[in-house]
Amino acid sequence: MTEIESVLVTGGCGFVGANLVRFLRERTPWSVRVVDDLRAGDRSHVDDGLADVRVGNVAEPSILDDCLEGVDAVVHLASQTGVAPSVEDPERDFVGNAATTFRTLEGCRRRGIDRFVFASSGAAVGDVPPPIHEDLVPRPLSPYGAGKLVGEAYCQAFAGSFGMQTVALRFSNVYGPWSAHKKNAVPNFIKRCLKDEPIVIYGDGTKSRDFIYADDLCDAIHRSLTADGIGGEIFQLATGVETSVLDLAKLVQHAVGSSNEVQFEAGLPGEVAQSWADISKVRRVLGFEPHVPLAEGLATTAEWYRAHWQGL
Repeated sequence: MTEIESVLVTGGCGFVGANLVRFLRERTPWSVRVVDDLRAGDRSHVDDGLADVRVGNVAEPSILDDCLEGVDAVVHLASQTGVAPSVEDPERDFVGNAATTFRTLEGCRRRGIDRFVFASSGAAVGDVPPPIHEDLVPRPLSPYGAGKLVGEAYCQAFAGSFGMQTVALRFSNVYGPWSAHKKNAVPNFIKRCLKDEPIVIYGDGTKSRDFIYADDLCDAIHRSLTADGIGGEIFQLATGVETSVLDLAKLVQHAVGSSNEVQFEAGLPGEVAQSWADISKVRRVLGFEPHVPLAEGLATTAEWYRAHWQGL
């Protein structure tokens, strides 16, 4: 097992990165380096006391090479994100997603960095009958999902060809603190409740997702970095609990203490109807167990939003 002393988090000033940096600093002796081009991330999310922060695009070879100097492991979060943006501009999604993942893997290979955790997504699997599991044949519906599937394939290829300890984690719908810039359901619903504006649901509210709290997700990333013999593996990272979008809206209203209106609009292209995961593999192999129920996590997240209201 490679002894980890320093880890690089690409996209580390974003939502997941801000939570992961804090998780690793609180629970490990590792030094943490972050690289982020700040298109989606925020420099204020990670202060200098938490990590060595480099501002730049990890897709640029000179920036990547500099950031990889002296690190033992990489968590690759940097990505062009979102189903809808990928449908609007698939070429941009490819460059910021699949191509960037390949370049980062290749940079690690050249430097002899064998620990690599890739942030994938259930979108890589696409529209398949739930529960999603690792043995399903992927059928991505969006360029974003296709890009994540490409990243998974390269992780497996670099494990098979070069012996790298790559792991792909298919994140389900992550929520928690430091997510104010995000435009997905939980941040959107919380902000609308706090502003007493109507919650807008696209479709009839029956679409379902599997929501995982940020700290639980970070625990699985840490386990992936330190486990042996899992090179090339893919894990569904979720809670195994299905929640409809309408039920989510009601839970957010309860967490915030709001009774604002819920409105329904036409559904969005490229989105799957039902999505929740079978997490038996990650439980068995990594010993992972989600500990934060949705209602509790939403309450904690709502409190963070209240405390940071001036910055929203």
